[in-house]
Amino acid sequence: MLRVTTLYASSATATAQYYTRYLTKVDGEEPGRWTGHQAGLLGLSGEVTTEQLKTLLEGRDPTTGTQLGYPLVDRVEKSGKVRKAVAGFDATFSAPKSLSVWWALTGDERLAECHDVAVRSVVDQLERYGSTTHIRSNGRRLHPDTNGLTAAVFRQTTSRLDDPQLHTHVVISAKVCTDDGRWYALDARTLKGYQRALGGLYQSVLRAEVTARFGVAWTDIDKGQADIVGVPAELLEVFSKRAAQVDAAYERKLAEFWTREGRDPTPKERGALGREAAADTCGRKTGAAAEDLRTVWRSEAATVGVTADTLAAGIAAAAQTPSVVAQQVTVGGIVSELAERRSAWHRLDVTQALCDTVRPRPGIDGRLGPPSWNVPSIGCSMTASTSTRPVRCGGGVAMGGRCGSNRPPATTPAKRSWPRRNTSSRGRSTNRRPRPTRRRRSTRPDWI
Repeated sequence: MLRVTTLYASSATATAQYYTRYLTKVDGEEPGRWTGHQAGLLGLSGEVTTEQLKTLLEGRDPTTGTQLGYPLVDRVEKSGKVRKAVAGFDATFSAPKSLSVWWALTGDERLAECHDVAVRSVVDQLERYGSTTHIRSNGRRLHPDTNGLTAAVFRQTTSRLDDPQLHTHVVISAKVCTDDGRWYALDARTLKGYQRALGGLYQSVLRAEVTARFGVAWTDIDKGQADIVGVPAELLEVFSKRAAQVDAAYERKLAEFWTREGRDPTPKERGALGREAAADTCGRKTGAAAEDLRTVWRSEAATVGVTADTLAAGIAAAAQTPSVVAQQVTVGGIVSELAERRSAWHRLDVTQALCDTVRPRPGIDGRLGPPSWNVPSIGCSMTASTSTRPVRCGGGVAMGGRCGSNRPPATTPAKRSWPRRNTSSRGRSTNRRPRPTRRRRSTRPDWI
C-alpha cells in the first residue's frame, strides 16, 4: 500500500526533527539514507541529518545554503485564504500484514530486504518517469527533463500500537533541477494522481522478490494487494490493533456524517473521513525496540496457537500445493481493459492493469527481469494479440528499461507525467473528438 502526504515549508523544522529524531531514536531502527540522482549532485549521501533535511525542506541547498529557485513562502490570496508553500511529499510504503508478521516472529532480515527492494524499484520508476516539472513558454505547457529526485528514506518496523508493521517513509523534495541548472517545482501529478498504480507496483515487485527467495504462494490479488498463503487469519487479526482502532473511529465518523447530512458520503468524502479517523487516533509511539517487542509478539501469537516454527511450516506447506498454470496475458487484452474505462491512458495505467492481473513466477525476482521488448516484467508469458511475438517477462513490474537506473532518460516525451492521446501508426490521434466548425465573424460594419 502507498499513501502520499504533502509536506509544507512553514513546518520544515518540525518535519525534519520528526523523521530524523522521533522516528529513528528507537534502538534497532535504521537512520535515514539519501537516495536519488539529484541528491548525489547536491553532495548528499549516507545518513540523513536533521539540519540537512530541514534546509532542503526550506528550499535551500543542504550543503551551501543557497536558495534553490523561487523561495518557498506562503501566499495569501485575495479571498484571505493562505496557500501554503509545498516543500515535499512523504510517500509511505507499507508491506502486507502477513509479511510483517512473518518477519516479526522469525526475525529473518531477508524479508525486510525484500521490502527494501520493492521500495527502491518504485523510487527508481518514479524518478525515471515522474520527476519532471512544467513550465509555460509561448502559451504552451512544456515538461522538460530534470536531474532526478532528492529523497530521504526512513524504514520503520512497528506501528503506533507496537504491532509489527514494515513500512518506509520516502521524503521527496519538491525542488527539481533541469539540465540548464534552473530549479523548478516538481510536477507531482504522477506521484499524487497515481498512488494506486505506484502502490500496486510496489506490491508486485515485493511478491516477486519474496517468491524468488522463499518460494511462497499468494492469495488472489485484490486491488493490487495479496497476502502470503499459510498465515492464519486469526494471527493477522491479533497484530492489527492499529487498523481496528482506525476502523472504529471511521465508523463513528460515518454515523456522525449521516446524522448531520442525512445521506451517505461520496467516495471523496469517505476518503477524507478515513484520513480524519487515522489522524484523530494517531498517538505517539512507545519507543520500544523491535528486538524487545519480539518476545511480546511471540507471546501474543501463542494465544492463537502459532509459533515461529509452525508459521514457517504452514507457509512452506501451502507453497507445496500445485501451482496455477502460467498466465497468458496479451497486449490486446490489457489494451481492451484500459479502453473500457477511459479513452486515453498513462504508462502507469498500464502498470496498474498488469499488477492487478498477473502473479509472480518462482525463480524470477523483482529486481531485474530479462530485457525483452523493453516491456514490464510481470511474472508471466506475455504475447501480442496476434500471437506473433512472445515475450517472457520477469517477476515484478519494471517498466521502461532496467530497474535500478537512477539517471532519467534524455528524451522529454518519456518524462511526460500526464496521460497523452492514443495515436495510430501514422501518428494521428485515434480518440480525438471532431473539432466543431466555427462561423467566421464578418468584418463588415452592421450598417453596410
